[in-house]
Amino acid sequence: MALNYSISMRSSNPMDPEAIKKAYAKAQIGNTVSLKTMSKRIASQTTVNRADVMAVLTALVDNIFEVLREGNQVDLGELGKLRLQISSEGAAKAEEFTSDYIKDVNIQFVPGEDLKNIFAGMEFTPVPTRDAVRKVLKAQKAGETTVDITPEKAGEGPLV
Repeated sequence: MALNYSISMRSSNPMDPEAIKKAYAKAQIGNTVSLKTMSKRIASQTTVNRADVMAVLTALVDNIFEVLREGNQVDLGELGKLRLQISSEGAAKAEEFTSDYIKDVNIQFVPGEDLKNIFAGMEFTPVPTRDAVRKVLKAQKAGETTVDITPEKAGEGPLV
């Protein structure tokens, strides 16, 4: 199984607008698989019906939210761990720090060993960017034989 990617020209230092642009890979994700679809897939692989699988998955999600709100870490075995991570501004002294310095809370995902290992030996396939594909399709519909795929976003270089 291969992961599709396109190439994007981006600043080598996002904090410096004058920094040299370099080519970076950008994963081109296909479809989104819903919880309902996942429940159907799991049901087809087990002796549990889809309604029961959906009930368990819904309860899992609800419990993950609750456990994280309690300030605990969720260990999902081979999948990995979820925990909260705080982003804050710094105070000059510890005595001056209050919760007002906290600016954001994010969920940190730490993949389990099995999940880390699934990427070993993975193949990668270069594909055009979504923007380039959109422009080509638009040109085809208009009967045009040439297409300008120059990126529309300011500051980006040519994409492959």
